[in-house]
Amino acid sequence: TEISLEIFGKLINIYRALGEDRRSFSYYKAIPIIEKFPTRIESVDQLKHFPGIGKAMRDHIQEIVTTGKLSKLEHFETDEKVRTISLFGEVWGISPATALKLYEKGHRTLEDLKNEDSLTHAQRLGLKYFDDIRTRIPRHEVQEVEQLLQRVGEETLPGVNIVCGGSYRRGKATCTYNLDIVITHPDGQSHKGFLTKFVKRLKEINFLREDLIFSTHSEEGTDSGVDTYFGLCTYPGQELRRHIDFKVYPRDIYAFGLIAWTGNDVLNRRLRLLAESKGYRLDDTGLFPATHSSSGNRGARGTASLKLSTEKQVFDFLGFPWLEPHERNL
Repeated sequence: TEISLEIFGKLINIYRALGEDRRSFSYYKAIPIIEKFPTRIESVDQLKHFPGIGKAMRDHIQEIVTTGKLSKLEHFETDEKVRTISLFGEVWGISPATALKLYEKGHRTLEDLKNEDSLTHAQRLGLKYFDDIRTRIPRHEVQEVEQLLQRVGEETLPGVNIVCGGSYRRGKATCTYNLDIVITHPDGQSHKGFLTKFVKRLKEINFLREDLIFSTHSEEGTDSGVDTYFGLCTYPGQELRRHIDFKVYPRDIYAFGLIAWTGNDVLNRRLRLLAESKGYRLDDTGLFPATHSSSGNRGARGTASLKLSTEKQVFDFLGFPWLEPHERNL
């Protein structure tokens, strides 16, 4: 089972890099079925009655069960086009479509991309600090950064809540490649305009070094009122760039942001699928009744989210057993 999940995870990333979302999603749907299977998978006959596991998928699983590997993945890993597009897709800000265009222009290495005029400023930063951004962050460093952010945040706006999510909040010893910072204020109003002041102060103390994305919506009330900053920072005393994301949520949707940015991906996927099975759409800004098209198919989400103020309330509404953050490494 673990080998199947590892191989399918790699195929999901490859198909995403190639822009083939439909194929990527077929493996994406199979993973939770395999994860929840109560016994060791010895034969694909055990899976033939499960929706979402078609004949082609069963054939893949049978090959993995029999040989411990999958020829499709081995082919991809030796194919120059796939390897190159996957590599370019690891550069911050380069989409699958852009990666393919760069390949078609004749680029094959990251060194080649340094001479590509079409790259945006953010993509150039992603390329320049490629190795830095892909370096895992020690837990003690994340803890000290969180304390620094909480101190500067409190100086900027007393009472502000600043939480580092991701693998750090889930208690992992070594954290991933970026810092996910989730922010709100309990009074439901003072978060408006906070991010601009916060970023300015963090630049003044030389913590934030380069900007990738900066969009503010809280004061206009657009985009669910969520303010976003993605950038590169340095740990005090170092020049190694770390990728850091700030998301500032209104208090009434903070629980949804906290769940989404804590993860892990497997849990978030399960919660979204569970919400869909109940006629809702779940994302980091709320839990919305799903609208229906004229043909009866479920379409976009509704405009008004359910009012759920804590993570536990969201879990309880969906009927999913409550998990503390350190229990979410599924």
